[in-house]
Amino acid sequence: MDYTLRPANKEDYQYCYRLTKRNMYNLYCRHWGGWVAAEFRNGYVLNNITMVIIAGRRAGYISVKHYPDSIYIENIQISPARQGHGIGSDILNRILDGSDKKSVKLATFDDNPAKRLYERKGFSVVEKKGMTLMMEKLPDIAQNRSVNCRR
Repeated sequence: MDYTLRPANKEDYQYCYRLTKRNMYNLYCRHWGGWVAAEFRNGYVLNNITMVIIAGRRAGYISVKHYPDSIYIENIQISPARQGHGIGSDILNRILDGSDKKSVKLATFDDNPAKRLYERKGFSVVEKKGMTLMMEKLPDIAQNRSVNCRR
């Protein structure tokens, strides 16, 4: 499925809020006791957000933080009508291809269906707190070094 990316603007806040709540509400209730609007508002940093656009309409968003030695994926949210078409997978590929020898990290729930996608892309669990998982994909050079050390 063809899509484009564009920087988020102030008018995208409500869309991102509603999409995240729609996609994550059940998981948040199950694991964190519910949806907290203030938590979303506090974590919503416009400079970190890129909108996914299909046929001129918003179809999702990604939120990514860049650090000197790593990239942290805060959110990948795709509209339910657009899920299952490879968009999330392609976005992960773009992030991984552009990671420039940095590790890529994200947090998810153990029972989040997206966890299977992350595992297919090479992420592994590095920390577990209850049902919340911190996952990481090391840069290829580091992974190759680890493999060579085991020989």
